[in-house]
Amino acid sequence: MIAALSYLSSLVASAPKETPLVIFLQEMTSSDLILIQESKWIQQRFHITDITPQNWLEPGYGTTTLIDRRLGIKNVFRVPWYSNFSRDGLFVDILLSQSSSPSRGLDGNGDNTNILRLCNTHLESLVATPPIRPFQVSAAAPYLQSATAALIAGDFNAIEPFDRTLHTDNNLKDTYLELGGKEDSDEGYTWGIQVPDWLRERFGCSRMDKILFTGEIEAQGFERVGVDVKVAEEDREDFREMGLTEWVTDHFGVMGDFALSGDLRLNVEWGEEEVKSKLA
Repeated sequence: MIAALSYLSSLVASAPKETPLVIFLQEMTSSDLILIQESKWIQQRFHITDITPQNWLEPGYGTTTLIDRRLGIKNVFRVPWYSNFSRDGLFVDILLSQSSSPSRGLDGNGDNTNILRLCNTHLESLVATPPIRPFQVSAAAPYLQSATAALIAGDFNAIEPFDRTLHTDNNLKDTYLELGGKEDSDEGYTWGIQVPDWLRERFGCSRMDKILFTGEIEAQGFERVGVDVKVAEEDREDFREMGLTEWVTDHFGVMGDFALSGDLRLNVEWGEEEVKSKLA
């Protein structure tokens, strides 16, 4: 986790300063939360949804979201999915306004008008009978579609044929595909590369990690991150002796760049005076 946070710090430092950032993390543990809270760059730049594991349904599969402090947060809530592995959706509602009506969305009456809703999730692992991931995405869809704009992202564990259509089945858009990406391509795989050879030979490569979106928001960029990021040099021998790989994670991360449609704007609370419509 120390190596992962160091890498994320470099990504944040290289991002355009005027663009607010949100980071989704999955498979967190309580010790990870301690490291996150101790990181100076996170303290300075981000709110953290979870500082203890008390709201996680499973202590080894926690989700945590880091939200740029410039953004106005209206709600944070979790929705438990039907799951054999205690999976859920971690939702964050970000306040929006319109250039033509700057105060709209700030009345606090619970109306989701002018809300950007972000969902961090880790969908069901493995094969199940009947399949469970379709139930999970269909459960998330109404929450997403009731907001002005919405994103759901994370480890989708997309390993079966039906996973390829879960976005269209629920009237969502897949960022990678919307921007010209192709299924079954080396450029799209996020799992199967940073794993031992025997694991790749058994399961192959797949595009497990995705960003889906809906509403008044447009995808402008997509890339894989975390490629070939390894633990510190002094720790690699210990990892090898334990039979572990040297990579920080067996997944690549995915990073999207988005802009709100029309005259919608993010309610930036501090920092840059110009109110931006972009989110990365």
